[in-house]
Amino acid sequence: MGIMKITLGEKFRLLRECAQKDEREVSESLKLSLTTYKRIEDDFIYPKDCLIRKAAELYGLDYDGFLKIGEE
Repeated sequence: MGIMKITLGEKFRLLRECAQKDEREVSESLKLSLTTYKRIEDDFIYPKDCLIRKAAELYGLDYDGFLKIGEE
């Protein structure tokens, strides 16, 4: 059986939901417009590494930990 991998957008959504935050809270924490944040979660925009690092820090993870979410 193959390993299912989730997209970066799905990782952003999963972490946000686990933290019980709404899209507006996270977009403000990351200094993004709400529209831009929603596009990241919907995989219309691929986030830059610096944004992934900021999001990881927001959830108490390091960069590699963020990328491993949903990969186990």
